[in-house]
Amino acid sequence: MKQIVLKFYVLLIGLFCPTIHAQWKYANANNIVNDVIITYDVKYHQELTEKQKKSIYYKKEIVVIFNKNKLVEKSFSNRVDIQTSYHFDYNKQLAYSCLVSGKTKNAVVKKFKEPVKNVSIQDGKTKMLLEIPCQVYTANIKGKTEEILTTKKFGLKYVKQFKAEGFLLKYTSNDKRFGPYTVTAKSIFYKKLPQITYSLKGFKIRTPEEHKTYIESSKERYNKNKEKNIEFLGKKAPNYSFRSIRGRSFKSKNLLGKVVVLNFWFTTCPPCKKEIPELNELKEKFKDKEVEFIAVALDLEYKLDEFLRNTPFEYNIIEDGRWVANKFDITSYPTNIIIDKKGVYQFIKTGYKSDITKAMSYKIEQFLKE
Repeated sequence: MKQIVLKFYVLLIGLFCPTIHAQWKYANANNIVNDVIITYDVKYHQELTEKQKKSIYYKKEIVVIFNKNKLVEKSFSNRVDIQTSYHFDYNKQLAYSCLVSGKTKNAVVKKFKEPVKNVSIQDGKTKMLLEIPCQVYTANIKGKTEEILTTKKFGLKYVKQFKAEGFLLKYTSNDKRFGPYTVTAKSIFYKKLPQITYSLKGFKIRTPEEHKTYIESSKERYNKNKEKNIEFLGKKAPNYSFRSIRGRSFKSKNLLGKVVVLNFWFTTCPPCKKEIPELNELKEKFKDKEVEFIAVALDLEYKLDEFLRNTPFEYNIIEDGRWVANKFDITSYPTNIIIDKKGVYQFIKTGYKSDITKAMSYKIEQFLKE
């Protein structure tokens, strides 16, 4: 099921990779007995819009977990469909930039690199943060002098892009989309965690070169899929006959004279799930019109029943519909199709787009007038 729909999410890994920098150990790293969990607050210097806060690049909190050999940095946003993290192996000096989308786990591995951002140490000056004495540095971030606090208490060098020593507890960085933001440690506790905390089991790990090839291949598949969709427009849709999980029968010949809206999806597809609320609104808009809304799922009915308890989907849902997807030559998800009153393809779009339902609404209204 790892189709072209994942292209967007896979490409995102490439965007995260450049920020990975050197992390090394100090002698007192061997003193770490229990795992250390530090939670950081993230504050943007400018007020962000609600739309920006829904972006995968938005960070509302960062959690760093480490022992004497490994460290995991996880960023949390308002998105539940995508998870990003960095895994650092201090013994092998390897850094992994990780992205999880649904059941798909991808990682790009690189060697540790030297930090690149110049800083100035404030000699003789220390500050306390979480009752930990910290060295004070300053750095120029977008023309302003910002404070950086690090500690050598832990024995690991965790400095991201800064040419500093110690372990970062406070720093300011810049996001090209949202501007500067300050990250400050707000809690710390110690606990023995299972080794699976640092595991990369299930991840597809690629080198930067392999990742580049994979991206290019994904782009090629995406372009071919788009060309295929365009070729279908204006052609007769295939005949079909199926029954929804609520027992309603649908036959293509009986739907002539109506506009038919088809959605192809599966329950573990993050972009499929993301568009469901908007698709429900679309169906509600045309509830009294000559339009049939049908969602063809790849899942069996028992899985759909579990999913629909928490995520209502108001379309007429077809279970175990891979054979229907094959009939319509669907290989990527989600795919939305509109068939006019004559049974002809008039709209085919693959992948989630923020304005997908607006485009669909426009087409439905257009073909209802015919």
